[in-house]
Amino acid sequence: MLHAVVTAVEVAAVKADATAVDAVGLRVGTMSGAVPEALEAAWPLAIAGTPLEGARLDLEVVQAAIWCPACQAEQSIDEFYALACPVCGTPSGNLVCGREFEVAYADMD
Repeated sequence: MLHAVVTAVEVAAVKADATAVDAVGLRVGTMSGAVPEALEAAWPLAIAGTPLEGARLDLEVVQAAIWCPACQAEQSIDEFYALACPVCGTPSGNLVCGREFEVAYADMD
């Protein structure tokens, strides 16, 4: 996963004629399959020997949420709710956020 992030930021840095990348921001949903602690631990290895070496990783964790048709509201869920409303128990397959795994920004010089 991080290899793709590093590659994408490297390409963006070349296009921007950047001399260095200071920080990379990632938005990571709680149902994306990515583990924030693992990403943080792997970051130094992923950027070693690349133009991103020394760049800071900033993670924004996006809590998963569904739209509940019974409550007529967006409800935050976690993996234990299995796409059911935590308030009323109504099943819902309408995941409105939580799958994100995207580069939010790259601070470049």
